[in-house]
Amino acid sequence: MAQQNVYVAYKGTLRLGVPFLDGYKGDPHYVIVVDDANGGEFRIVTNVKSDSSLTGPAGYHVLYSWAQYFDHPLVADLAKLPAGLAQSGFPKLDYVHDPRLVDLGSMRPIALDTATEHNDINALVNGMLQLDMSAAPVDYLYPGKSGNDMRRGWKPAKDVTVYGFGFLFEPGHDGLHETHMNQGNPKPQPGSRVRDHSSENGTFQDGAVMVDVDGRFQALFVAFQTQLVPTDNRGFPIPGQSHPILG
Repeated sequence: MAQQNVYVAYKGTLRLGVPFLDGYKGDPHYVIVVDDANGGEFRIVTNVKSDSSLTGPAGYHVLYSWAQYFDHPLVADLAKLPAGLAQSGFPKLDYVHDPRLVDLGSMRPIALDTATEHNDINALVNGMLQLDMSAAPVDYLYPGKSGNDMRRGWKPAKDVTVYGFGFLFEPGHDGLHETHMNQGNPKPQPGSRVRDHSSENGTFQDGAVMVDVDGRFQALFVAFQTQLVPTDNRGFPIPGQSHPILG
């Protein structure tokens, strides 16, 4: 069963990177703010923490794979895309059924924010977006589901083109979310602490964030420890065959 809303891609020039820091309200999303066609902004959000704890605090860590030199054939198609929102005519991503896209065996858990370290997902995305973290932060009002949240963002040190893959915000269509693997979600057993995301399963509708900096593409792929592989042609785990991505 595929998602009920619209799977899209968005190409835009980076305006601001807004990491999810301690004390923020709402869902733990890193907010990537890019220009839209009318001089406004479009928000691409990526999960930096899971909503399901499997083994204590570490169970909240998302899985990631970062391709610092992304050379998949779809790069040529992305470069030809016009700026803005694409609802058709763009490469559809599938972590499981396109083995050239990402090596699932390379995915590893990553912490949200380790404060003094540089091995957390906030720091990874900050670097991928070329943010000038030595500059003073910019106040950014994030309109989340649980209310507006004043956050801090940083501008890039050079030109960065961002490509986001995911699903449109409803009903505003002013951003996209679910920039992660959107298949392999099991139906939880009664009483499980794992939330039911099985209705989100589908093929060739996976999310990601990619950037082009000086002609070099990088790609960030995110999944959750609760998701199972391989999947069938509907994106559902295969009974008796599927296992957690971490094996």
